Amino acid sequence: MLQPPSSLECTGLYADVASQTLAPQVRAYAPAIPLWADGSGKQRWIYLPPGQKIDTTNPNEWTFPVGTRVWKQFSRDGLLVETRFFEKTMTGFWAYGTYRWNAAATSATLSPGGDFALPDGGTYHVPTISECQECHGGRIDRMMGFEQVSLGLAGATGLTLEELVKEELLSPAPTTTHLEIGDDGTGLAAAPLGWLHINCGVSCHNANPSATANGAGMVLRLDPTQLDGRPSNGFPSIVTTEGVHAKVFVGTRIVPGDPADSLLRQLIDERGSVQMPPIASLLVDAPDVAAVASWIAAMPPLPIVDAGVDAPRMDASDASAHDAGPRDATAHDTSSDATPGDAPRDDATGDSGPRDGAVGDAGDAAKG
Repeated sequence: MLQPPSSLECTGLYADVASQTLAPQVRAYAPAIPLWADGSGKQRWIYLPPGQKIDTTNPNEWTFPVGTRVWKQFSRDGLLVETRFFEKTMTGFWAYGTYRWNAAATSATLSPGGDFALPDGGTYHVPTISECQECHGGRIDRMMGFEQVSLGLAGATGLTLEELVKEELLSPAPTTTHLEIGDDGTGLAAAPLGWLHINCGVSCHNANPSATANGAGMVLRLDPTQLDGRPSNGFPSIVTTEGVHAKVFVGTRIVPGDPADSLLRQLIDERGSVQMPPIASLLVDAPDVAAVASWIAAMPPLPIVDAGVDAPRMDASDASAHDAGPRDATAHDTSSDATPGDAPRDDATGDSGPRDGAVGDAGDAAKG
């Protein structure tokens, strides 16, 4: 299958869509730290083909077996609005789609994305294919929320890292299933580092050449092999931000002790042309922004260093996509619209990454 089905009913999530009865072997899960999605309610499920295991040779980039299916369902004030679907149909190839529910919540059909009005007068945005690729393109095998850090930290539920190991669904099995983000001396580092990881580092601010913000040199993804409670002072997400000048925007990413002058804090605390997350969010995540600000305020002062003079030159239109604040991973549970012959580059090995199954534009997909 190169294109997703035209209706959610055909994806295999529900045995009966109208009553929302789940199909057998569909497993629920929830990451320890959810992606910010303007306060939407979310449910997540995964189907792993029987007898197959997830390849966890690279703890930062799991590789899923052919036949894997993943769904993420969104609601606002109890009203179902969309369900995103992602299926690995062959090695290196994913089909994906976003399905918008009808008013009665009895069926959902493939959507090209865009804004639509909610009954309360608000606006809801379904991501387009091009928006989806900005986040999922930064993953070697495209999956974001189902990964070692998200499933191994306290707070994860359902099919967690511990449960995956217990059921022998990972190969090789990690040596520990209970992860812990260590502190940096402030007593406040764990929550902000986890939030930056899932909202910024998993998709964009990481070392994968295909990640949108790779060129910024700000690495906000956490390494699960380091999450054993050790001090986090040496983590890339601290080393590449504290006292480091931004490459594109004017300012310092984090000014220790001064959240008001810290560029990272400024950009996650606004909405507009240079907001972070840059897409699919109309509201600021106020509680988590406050936690980041408190963390920065507790940091002891450091000397300011330059991020580097060899950064690529970019005009203002490129700025929000490459630097300064964390890139968002906000809930795009669909993927890139690369054609089968346009596989993105993998990590430093130079291998090709997986290809995406949205051939043509979203309107063409909906016709299928």
